[in-house]
Amino acid sequence: MFGYIAIDKTKLNEKEIGLYQTFMCGVCLSTKKYFGDYPRNFINYDINFFNVLFHSYLKKDVTIDYAKCVSSPFKKRSMITPDDLTDKIAAANVILNYYNLYDDVVDGGSAKKRTLLALMKKSYVKAGELLPELEKSVRENYESLRQLEKENCDILDKTCHSFANLSRSFCDIILGENTNPAISDLCYNAGKWVYLIDALDDLKKDHKRHNFNPLIASMGNYVNEEQFITDNKEQLTFIFYATLNKIASCYNDLNLTKYVCLLNNVIYEQIRSKTKQTLEKFDREKK
Repeated sequence: MFGYIAIDKTKLNEKEIGLYQTFMCGVCLSTKKYFGDYPRNFINYDINFFNVLFHSYLKKDVTIDYAKCVSSPFKKRSMITPDDLTDKIAAANVILNYYNLYDDVVDGGSAKKRTLLALMKKSYVKAGELLPELEKSVRENYESLRQLEKENCDILDKTCHSFANLSRSFCDIILGENTNPAISDLCYNAGKWVYLIDALDDLKKDHKRHNFNPLIASMGNYVNEEQFITDNKEQLTFIFYATLNKIASCYNDLNLTKYVCLLNNVIYEQIRSKTKQTLEKFDREKK
């Protein structure tokens, strides 16, 4: 995961923003419990969205405590007491971030990226022992994606599927027998959106480094970032908003009642705003 699924703080009050951070603290504490301090650096907004979503879906109440921590050493802050769900999410986050780093290294990442990957290896092995089914699924989907990238696959849905399926597997394995098609499809499309928005953000970098980019491979005729987005604006808009609408449709089908102030903000506000800002970046610059 890349940290794209966040909250729009301008549309939330102080208590709601604090609640979102409190959920993130729960994953952080679970990570420390099982994997030590280092992997806590890789906790991001994407994983916290799923943390809130799964707690809401399972109707799980959380216990909030107040304590000092590494990011707030002098003042106590609110944090969720780790539970079995945050423990699983913490392990999943280690696995997902290991392969994210691995992907960067394969794409010619810096010495720093290679060092980060090596430092994550021990935690990754332990997380794989805790969630072997998920480790297997993530590894196989990444291998499938790498193969498609080597082939310079120009079928966008095919490359998206390998990444989006990571999110579906993550959802189905974490929720187990409690999963259903609506939340599974929501997670699939959320993963698809992350893959697409990352590709859109990385157009210039990927072209410069000669790295595979699914949007360039699919649409071709890349001259520069501005020209590419301008020339393909209609198609890009359709692809992104079809994915966003599917996310919203699945979410609506779930009829969730807990922590919906946060989930509504992400699904109806933040990811749509991020998409709009990215697609219209050059329109704003011209104005």
